[in-house]
Amino acid sequence: MTNPSDNDKNRNAANGTLGDNPWRAMGLIGSVGGTIGACLGLGYWIGSKIDAGNGGIVGMAAGFVVAVIMTVLLIRTFTGGKAN
Repeated sequence: MTNPSDNDKNRNAANGTLGDNPWRAMGLIGSVGGTIGACLGLGYWIGSKIDAGNGGIVGMAAGFVVAVIMTVLLIRTFTGGKAN
């Protein structure tokens, strides 16, 4: 007599969640970190080239906004279009 766990009952093969594949989850974490770092660094660099005064900070803030948008899009892509 087999007693499936609660996880087996709720698992749906077509769901495509990150919990079923640890490598996919690790890829998402690495991609999010890389995206945030690249956007902040690039925003700071571009801002410092445009304006020598406060351009680095303004560029970094703009880079943060872009990083948030890119992270949301990245998570939606990894979850199959469902960010819930």
